[in-house]
Amino acid sequence: MPPETVLQLRDVSKDFATQRAVADVSLDIPRGAFFSLLGPSGCGKTTILRMIAGFETPTSGEVWLNGQRIDPLPPYQRNVNTVFQSYALFPHLTVQGNVEFGLRRNRVAEAEKRVREVLQQVRLEAKASRRPSELSGGERQRVALARAIVLQPDVLLLDEPLSALDPQLRKQVRGELRDLQRRVGVTFLFVTHDQEEALSMSDQIAVMNAGALEQVGTPREVYARPRTRFVADFLGAMNWIDGIGVRPEAVSICPQGRKAVVTGVTYLGSFCHVAMTLVNGEDGGETIHAQVASGDAFTAGQAVCVTWNREDEVRV
Repeated sequence: MPPETVLQLRDVSKDFATQRAVADVSLDIPRGAFFSLLGPSGCGKTTILRMIAGFETPTSGEVWLNGQRIDPLPPYQRNVNTVFQSYALFPHLTVQGNVEFGLRRNRVAEAEKRVREVLQQVRLEAKASRRPSELSGGERQRVALARAIVLQPDVLLLDEPLSALDPQLRKQVRGELRDLQRRVGVTFLFVTHDQEEALSMSDQIAVMNAGALEQVGTPREVYARPRTRFVADFLGAMNWIDGIGVRPEAVSICPQGRKAVVTGVTYLGSFCHVAMTLVNGEDGGETIHAQVASGDAFTAGQAVCVTWNREDEVRV
């Protein structure tokens, strides 16, 4: 039985004065999913988020939530919440004050109990009396999440929420964010330009380019079986040999195969990146890259052979 759709975009477009930011996008987002919109800056993913939240109005098309059309409604009548890049916390309020702010404004019954439960979910109950300036970047992000989750939205919209964190903390918070989504069960619609972020956290990914959808699928599907050359290249490094794509990690350096010469080796800790030039046949002169174990020793100018399995080939 297919999962229930909680949020649906039907042929949604958005035109600004000088460009079409979103072009006829249709999406079904399953209830309870961690769903990512992935694409380069300016591809329209944040504009889609803003149309769902009600901060922008579609030029054409419709937005449906829980079987109700919401694009004509003002933002406060839509049961969605947004976590912004800046977190937008109130600096003068404590953690508890920030989290309960929306509940007090809406006069929700049992607000104190709900705040306590959500602070436990984000593991901040011990820091309820601190102000944002007394928290780490990761903790501030969890406050912003708690403030949104406590309102029990049907969909939580996250606009590049990890971009303000340093690289090491981003990796840690990625895992925390995925675990939190699983615990609370709220549908997350996550916008990012970071391929690793989307691949590591998502149930499904929609890859966008120039305002249009290129492909929707699981992380494994869009990475291993891209439908367009853009998706193949955007999701990670790709060798293109005579129109066929092969990921560097699928290329083996071995005693027999296509002859090549090593042109460079880059040590990256857990593995090495080896650049080579093919030296014979129709593909002579083509550059090819392989990812090998860091203990394997190769040097520039070394003659080698390369091969790969046919099932690892990408044809688009």
